[in-house]
Amino acid sequence: MKLQQISSNDVLTQQVVNAMISRSTALEFAEFYSMTGNAEYRRKAATASGGQFRALDSDYSDNAVSPDYANPALKILGDKVQVDRAHERRGMDVASERARQLLSFAQNLGKQFQNYFFNGDSTTPEQFDGLIKLVPVSQKITPDDPISVVLGNTDTAKTSQQAFLEAINQLIQKVDGGAQVLFMNSYVLSRLTTVAREFIQWQPNTFGTLIPFYNGIPLRDAGYDKDGNMILPQTETLGDANDCSSIFAVRFGEAVDLSIATNIGVEVKDLGLVGSHYTHTVEFDAAPVLLNNKAVAQLSGIEILSVIPEPEPEPEP
Repeated sequence: MKLQQISSNDVLTQQVVNAMISRSTALEFAEFYSMTGNAEYRRKAATASGGQFRALDSDYSDNAVSPDYANPALKILGDKVQVDRAHERRGMDVASERARQLLSFAQNLGKQFQNYFFNGDSTTPEQFDGLIKLVPVSQKITPDDPISVVLGNTDTAKTSQQAFLEAINQLIQKVDGGAQVLFMNSYVLSRLTTVAREFIQWQPNTFGTLIPFYNGIPLRDAGYDKDGNMILPQTETLGDANDCSSIFAVRFGEAVDLSIATNIGVEVKDLGLVGSHYTHTVEFDAAPVLLNNKAVAQLSGIEILSVIPEPEPEPEP
């Protein structure tokens, strides 16, 4: 289910949910399932191998498997939105101001969830593990040297662009059933849509914004957190380079693949006047759950350059 479906369908909650989704590309695609309690054991994808040959009058070799479980623990993300009653005494339309502040908060809450979806770390007790922590080692593509992608029509530039696209195609195929969406930062997204122009199609999303598709797969900017920091920065280190970033390929599903556990989705409460403030509370109990290890993949080491640096001349003897 989508977040709109699993949350209450009252007008106020749906307005908050839509405002969150408008600032979170992860929530555009995420699928949710309902979970009871604080934590649970959820069976992961089966791992029994496919068929094998056997000789006449002999048995098959053992194909014993041990069921694997994920153990999601819900985390509470939310806050209060308060407007001082004194504004009402001074002639302000408090109802419209409360609505304006609530929707502004919801947009920032969407950015906050987006940041934790990628960068969450459960070693901080209040957080869940984000995508960076969830991707298994076997699903990571880490080149020996940075994939330096440059513009231009020279042989060197074209070679760098082809290596970039080839690596992305490998990333897509790492996902069981194929990736449904590719997440990256704005620098990588801009370079990809430039060098792969003939493979890019543009289609409107649910908010009417045109978004690019690479060979039929939507490309989404991971964006910025509520403080304006890039969620997937161009500061990863690979070898001698410290200006790299990653692309993440994801396949979402309801209680399969990469899913998000929740209880009732987003909960919005109008508490009315509490002390000297009109108060709304917004809370979201959630935790991403990787139920198929091959539902996510990461390509790291992407370096965006304007030109390929010339090699330093060798010192004269």
